[in-house]
Amino acid sequence: MREKREAKYRVGVIGCGRAGTSRARAFDVHPLCKVVAIADTDAENLTLGCRRFGVPGYATYEEMLARESIDIAMPVLPVRANAGAVVAAAEAGAKAIFCEKPLTARLSAADRMVESCQQRGVYLASGVMVSSHPDYRRAYELAAGGEIGRVERINLYGGNGQGGCHGLNLTRKFAAKAPAEWVVGWVGGDPHSDHEEPYEEGATGFGGVGGYIRFGNGIECSSSFPGPTWRGIEVVGSEGLICNWNNTGLGLRLFKHSGRGAPLVEEEEVFEQYTEEERGYDDEGWQDPGPVMRAIVEDIIRVLEEGGDLAITSGDDLRHALELAVALRESHRQGGTRVSLPLADRSLVMYPEKSRWNYKKDLIGRAAYMEQMARQVEEGT
Repeated sequence: MREKREAKYRVGVIGCGRAGTSRARAFDVHPLCKVVAIADTDAENLTLGCRRFGVPGYATYEEMLARESIDIAMPVLPVRANAGAVVAAAEAGAKAIFCEKPLTARLSAADRMVESCQQRGVYLASGVMVSSHPDYRRAYELAAGGEIGRVERINLYGGNGQGGCHGLNLTRKFAAKAPAEWVVGWVGGDPHSDHEEPYEEGATGFGGVGGYIRFGNGIECSSSFPGPTWRGIEVVGSEGLICNWNNTGLGLRLFKHSGRGAPLVEEEEVFEQYTEEERGYDDEGWQDPGPVMRAIVEDIIRVLEEGGDLAITSGDDLRHALELAVALRESHRQGGTRVSLPLADRSLVMYPEKSRWNYKKDLIGRAAYMEQMARQVEEGT
């Protein structure tokens, strides 16, 4: 059991499984934070989490929120449970909520989550995604600040899975979060399916999502899914280019014009280089939660201390990304017609892949799941 200490922000963990444990650790090591309680319906995970963090445990988040004073709620759950947990945490008085991606499946549920937090002044952050890494945040600023001239076009490569939480979210950020006016889209599978891939009652899947997006500030996006060999983003400006071959990882590059008629020249040492290095363990034997999660914690604490807006990906960002993905599919459903935004029908739904919507222990089996849980902390710690 770790030594207990006082902290300014009390963190309540909702779901202390293979991902939740790592996210909780990132908060727990921040000098202003302390994990004080855990809720998990899986008794095995709950017992292990309570032992690792030295805190009380609850079988439901409702009980935890009723009995504990929680400043930061941290739901890391199968996506189907996200909406209820976020709304309950906001209603219970949390100051900030971190909810893992994707946000949810139904537009009305996304509205309820975001609006419940906005009405109460609660910060809602969502998803451990590279879009929250400091490199990407710098890239948004460079694009908005004219470093590549006037941003004119965004080329997006990838299937926009999980409600567009990677590619479509990045696209909207590089478009300065301007309102999307209309889209024309298509999917790689069945446009009348509500499921990203076939599972449960979904006999078919809609597969990859792509198309054309027109933003209110004139920026246009062309999104396609050429296959597993290429996935990335190109932000094309009148005087340069910001690009990345992998929109779920680091490796951003900045190119600028060197003169009229001359080729683009890459600017050196602007962003970090992409690496696949395995995360190590700290002095207490915990696996490093990674730079993106550390940046997320820092930004949540920044806004709690100073006010302002989240610089990381917010719940509202993922609500807009989901709406874009749904609109692109709706265009295909309607025969490739132009679909205007915002979408009036908030009952529309887009279920993410099976491993996001459902509990992974049920999908991969207890042995494989608990092996992953064991790797989070070195034996004997």
